[in-house]
Amino acid sequence: MLRQVFAATAAVALLAGCSGGDDKSEDSPPKDGAGQPSSTPSAPAPVAYDPPKAFQAAAAFSLPEEAGHGSFTPIVGMVGTTAVANTLSGAAGQSVAGSDKPWWTPSTETTDGSVVTNDTTRPVAVQLDGKSAVAVAYYQRVKGSGTQKPGVQVLFRWLDPADGKPVSEATVDVTPLLGDAEVNSGLPGGFTDLAADPATGQLAAGLAPASLIGAKSGVITVTADPATKKGVAIPFMKPAGISKGVLVGAQGKENTRRSVALIDAATGKVTKSGLLPGLEGLNPTGSNGGKYVYLYGQKYTKGIGAYGTGDYIGSLYAVDPATGAVVQTTSAVKDTKYLVDYSCSHDGQKTVVCAAGQGASENEIVGLDDTTGKKLWGYTEKSAGRVVPQVTAVFHGIVYGTVQRKPVLINALTGQDVPAPAPTPSDSATPGASTTPSDGSSPSDGSTPSDGSTPSDGTTPSDGTTPSDGSSPSATPGATGPIPAAPDFQELLSPVSVSEYGGTYLRPDDLSASTDEVAGTLQVLKAIG
Repeated sequence: MLRQVFAATAAVALLAGCSGGDDKSEDSPPKDGAGQPSSTPSAPAPVAYDPPKAFQAAAAFSLPEEAGHGSFTPIVGMVGTTAVANTLSGAAGQSVAGSDKPWWTPSTETTDGSVVTNDTTRPVAVQLDGKSAVAVAYYQRVKGSGTQKPGVQVLFRWLDPADGKPVSEATVDVTPLLGDAEVNSGLPGGFTDLAADPATGQLAAGLAPASLIGAKSGVITVTADPATKKGVAIPFMKPAGISKGVLVGAQGKENTRRSVALIDAATGKVTKSGLLPGLEGLNPTGSNGGKYVYLYGQKYTKGIGAYGTGDYIGSLYAVDPATGAVVQTTSAVKDTKYLVDYSCSHDGQKTVVCAAGQGASENEIVGLDDTTGKKLWGYTEKSAGRVVPQVTAVFHGIVYGTVQRKPVLINALTGQDVPAPAPTPSDSATPGASTTPSDGSSPSDGSTPSDGSTPSDGTTPSDGTTPSDGSSPSATPGATGPIPAAPDFQELLSPVSVSEYGGTYLRPDDLSASTDEVAGTLQVLKAIG
C-alpha cells in the first residue's frame, strides 16, 4: 500500500461505492467483536457499509519516534472495526467507535535490551478459526548471554483486534541462513516483501541481510502458520503469495537469474520450479488473498532499443498456486528498461489493481480479473482524457486514490470514475470543537473519542484525555505506545487501508499538530455511508 500525503478540502472524505454494493449492513455485527455488549456504557456499535462511500474522523493517536530509528515510519492497516499501527516497539489499535482507549502490545516482553527489533511488517487482516485477527511480524536481534551465541530471528504474531492480545505466535531462527556477518552488523537488514493468506492466517515474509556480501543466502523467505505455531526459512527466495499452504515466489541467487517456484510453506520443500525463466528483475507485487499470485518481470529482446542496447518488455504475470499456470499481461508503459516493479492490491473479492512503481517512464494503472488473471482495463498518463491517480487503497470493487490533492474513486471492475455524494450538514464535523461524530452520537461519559494511553513505563495507560486546546501532546523521550491526539476534522486524507466499517491512514509527523518526538499520527475514520 502506498502512503500518501495529499489532503482533501472537506471535513469528510467523500468516497462513493459502486452500484449494488453500497447498502449498509446494520444487522451484521462487527467481525472483531466491537459490537458485543459490555458492562460499561459505550458509543453505538459501528455500522457496516460495503464498500464505504464516506468517512468521518472518529479518533486519533500519535506514535513516539523510535529511539535510534528516527527515520522509521509506523505502518498502518484496517482490520474489521479496528485501525492498527505497527512499530518497532509494538502494535497499537483503536476502534472506529472511538469510545475505548487504544490497546498496546509490545513487540518484546524483555526490558533489558537483550532483544532489539530492527524491522516490522504492515498489519494484515486474516481469519483464524472464523475470527478476525491482526497478523504482524518483527525482525529481531537477540544478544548473546552466557554460553548462548547472539542471533537473529523473526517473530510472527496474530493478535485479537479487539484488545491486541496475542492469539498465536511463532518464532523462526534465521541465523543459520543469514550468517554471523548479519548478527554482528551495525546496520541490520530488514523485510522486503510480505505475503499472507487471509483465509488461514499463514504468513511469508521476505528478509534481506544488511549486506549481500558475506551473507550465506541473500534474500530469504520466512514462513509461519498460526495453527501449528511453526515456520521455516527458505534461502534465495522472495515471497509473492501464499494460498492453501502453497508459497509462490521468485527464486534464485541473482536478480537477473530468478524464476518462479512453488513451495510447500510448512516444510520449505520445492514442489515446482523453473517457471518463467529468462526474465530480469522478477519481483513480487504485494497482492494477497486472491486466486492468482502476481509478479512483475522484464524480458530482454534484441531490438535496437532507445539506446541501441536492446529493448525491455515488462509484463505482469498471474501465477496459479494450485497448478503453476501463468497468465501474462504486457505493460502499456513504452520504455520499461528502468521500471523495477508494480504495486498491486486485491480488493477482497475478484479484482486486482496494479500501479507502475519505481523507474516508470510514465504512470500506469491496470485492473485485472482475479478469476482469470486477465486484464480488464488500464491506461497510462499518456492516454487521452485520463489522469492516473495515486492509488492509496482497494476494497470490494472500489479504488481509493488522489488526483491533484483531491480524493477520487474508481470502479475496480471498469476503471471508470465513481461519483462522490454531495456533502450534507450531517456529514461534517465542527472544526476544532470536539471529537463528537457529526451523526450526533457521542460517548456517554462525554470523554474525547480519541482517548489514548501515554505509558510512562511503556505499559501503563494514562487517563487518555486530550488537551483542551485540541493540540497533540508531545511524546516523552524514550516512551512507547499510543499518545492521545486530535482527529483530522478539517482535512481528511485518502485512506491507505479500508474495511466495511471505516478506514485509516498515518498523518506524517511534519503534518501532525505536534512534531516533538512523534513519528506520525494514526487517524481512525468511521464509515458513514
